[in-house]
Amino acid sequence: MGGVGRATATYASDDDKYSLANKMHGQYFQLYYNRLMTMAPRVDEAREKVWAETPRRGVLELREGETCVVVGTVYKDMRDKPIILDEYVKDFNREEAKRAVRKTYTREDDRLEFEDEGARVKLVGVDAGRFVTGVVCACKGKAVNGDFEVEDVFVYAQARGDGVSGVEKNGGEEARAAGGAKYVCLVSGFEIGKDGGDDDDEENVAARARAQMFVDYVTGASTMDDAEACDSDAAKICRVVVAGGTMDLKANGNEETTSNALKELDVMFTELASAVPVDVMSGQTDPTNKAMPQQPLHPVYFPEATRFEKTMRLVTNPHDFTVDNTSFLGTSGQNVQDVLKFSTIDAKDVSDTFAGDDAAKSSVAALSQTLRWQHVAPSAPDTLACYPFKDRDPFVIERTPRVYFAGCQPAFGHERVSHAAGETLVVSVPKFSTAGVAVLVDVDTLECRPIHFGTV
Repeated sequence: MGGVGRATATYASDDDKYSLANKMHGQYFQLYYNRLMTMAPRVDEAREKVWAETPRRGVLELREGETCVVVGTVYKDMRDKPIILDEYVKDFNREEAKRAVRKTYTREDDRLEFEDEGARVKLVGVDAGRFVTGVVCACKGKAVNGDFEVEDVFVYAQARGDGVSGVEKNGGEEARAAGGAKYVCLVSGFEIGKDGGDDDDEENVAARARAQMFVDYVTGASTMDDAEACDSDAAKICRVVVAGGTMDLKANGNEETTSNALKELDVMFTELASAVPVDVMSGQTDPTNKAMPQQPLHPVYFPEATRFEKTMRLVTNPHDFTVDNTSFLGTSGQNVQDVLKFSTIDAKDVSDTFAGDDAAKSSVAALSQTLRWQHVAPSAPDTLACYPFKDRDPFVIERTPRVYFAGCQPAFGHERVSHAAGETLVVSVPKFSTAGVAVLVDVDTLECRPIHFGTV
């Protein structure tokens, strides 16, 4: 690091809620019920600030023509939504199978229903495309011929946090003046082993070269020509978070290529963990459980790297942690992909604070919307696989983070989302295998910028 000392920061993890060590077996209605019971008081808290004079009614208490507020869970009736049981029907219509390759399953005639602990009612007069099943919210309207006619916008759960910025808590301005800035480096989608890991394939060779450039940059072994940042900036990285997609072994044809890919990753993480703390999240292409929350990768994959017990951590997806006093919450991207498939939320929904590549606008918009919904994965278990927790919903955002990110996205982008608890930096972290981009987030100021790595 050219004589520059490595930045250090305090660290705490709050991933216990995602653990399956004491796995709860049950029916999914228990997950929905716990979600509603947890979030309804927070929705009430928010709606009282907007509709204080309007009475709240349960679905069974609706009176024809009375303007009121209802609080409950959205159910989205979609004619094109894939049905998993169809795959096991012998005479399954092949035309239906084509749904699997579509980018979106929304239709203009999709409709919403609203359910509380008592009953369900159809919603009319609202754009169904803006929602996914599982969102808990309030809406104002009146009962008309057995339906609920929405008259005003939806209100979501009150955001909760300490309301204090990272700069205020950490003395960020003073720290920067003294040269003490600290960065968390977000990266995802190395996809080591993809397409068999052919050494003669130009794309694989380029991807490996970029990955090694990244390792050299973080550890201080690179030159100025290798990356768009100076050596001292790399020394200010106090933690690296790998947001899923570490490997992609599904296309490997034999044990040798799989073994080589794992050895390559082990060497990468050994180099990183020897220089800086590293959190490795599970992801969609990684060898772990498919359903959310994904459990940590097994240490057997990284025998050398995991010897660095204090700096090499295999963590869950989602991952909830704090660096110094700045809270982070992130996923490996499955929640974002699912929201985009089953809603009409897209690039036009980003705010004026968006910065980054246009290709990231849809990802940032979907991620920002889950933050407003105060739920990491509202579409689970309806369209996103998850475990049937019977005592809690682990995806409820109990503490609104200062930084909220998703890995394995098509491009880099970010925006700042304002809410009752303050402001959150939302970040789309691109796949490194295709974009060659890592993201630096300043722990004190929440400034965010990409670091680009080219090919040799």
